[in-house]
Amino acid sequence: MVLLIGAQVMTSCKKESTDYDNLSAAKILTPKVKAQLEAMADSVFPKTYAPGIIALLSVEGEPDYIIKRGTSNLTTNEPMHESNAFRIASVTKTFTGTAVMMLADEGLIHLDSAISVYLPEYHIPSGDIITVRMLGNMRSGLFNYSEDPEFWEPFIASGYTLEFPPDSLLAASFRHPLNFPPGTAYEYSNTNTVLLGVLLEKITGKPAVDVIREKVTVPLNLTRTYLGGPFYMNTPYTHGYTIRDEGMLNTTNWNPSWGYTAGAMVSNLADMKKWARYLAEGALLSEAMKAERFKFSSDNYGFCVELANYKKDLWVGHPGTMPGFNTQVWYNSARKATLIVVANCDTGMPAQSFMIATIILLANL
Repeated sequence: MVLLIGAQVMTSCKKESTDYDNLSAAKILTPKVKAQLEAMADSVFPKTYAPGIIALLSVEGEPDYIIKRGTSNLTTNEPMHESNAFRIASVTKTFTGTAVMMLADEGLIHLDSAISVYLPEYHIPSGDIITVRMLGNMRSGLFNYSEDPEFWEPFIASGYTLEFPPDSLLAASFRHPLNFPPGTAYEYSNTNTVLLGVLLEKITGKPAVDVIREKVTVPLNLTRTYLGGPFYMNTPYTHGYTIRDEGMLNTTNWNPSWGYTAGAMVSNLADMKKWARYLAEGALLSEAMKAERFKFSSDNYGFCVELANYKKDLWVGHPGTMPGFNTQVWYNSARKATLIVVANCDTGMPAQSFMIATIILLANL
């Protein structure tokens, strides 16, 4: 999912000469701005389906500002809390992409090699044409397994407890034809990042959970960030909810394995604050690999990372959405600002609504 704000066209993260060069010297979180943020929360939150929402706006040299609305648990009515864990959904892709690019830095993976060179046993449709780069850039043409209604039927029948091995996710995709010839278009697909996760395992001989932990989260001291697998998150955590025909369902402990390396990770606000900047700055990557990662297409997608732009105000990060959780993680290098928004309902994309409103507000200061 690529974020488009208004009619702005997002093309590149290449820095242009603008008045934004001096933004870091000016105080952003003034009393007036805080009052505007609070008013915006009061306006946006009641229009969403989310029981709760929490937003962190952090600017270097200024105290963090946190906005909370609603509850993290409809049963106990506990308020949203900054220490709570939550499922980050597709923000997971940024970790998977980082691990892949680290292996590329080590010469173990070549971005422009065909994926069938590494994974011939999977008989990937057009795998001799689809490159590792195309997977990271969402240009493979592979069908998104999570958009197949039949894929969800056994999950629902199991009471949302069914375990999905990665092979089953790929099989659900490969039974469909490609949506377009590889490399000719952009289309967001979880299948791409699942394949990157399988690639991590093939190259290292280790489970993807171990690769991401050893290469990314441990070196960066992200102690509350981990690839899912267990039904239950480490406490304390925010409960997730989604709206279906039968009403609002508690999705907190639905088996997250269907997301694998495309969407099964868990984190908290403090870790995501650190990760937003690490991601935007290309932490752990060589200068050459940073350049590869941040080659944004006209669709604003790099290698497992996105670009949001409003009035030439550039934010690098990624959104995440899964049943029960809607997350936004972004960093603006000109402003030295981090924006994290978490809502405990995916219906109506509440975190995205608040994120867009915040970016527009800041751009108009």
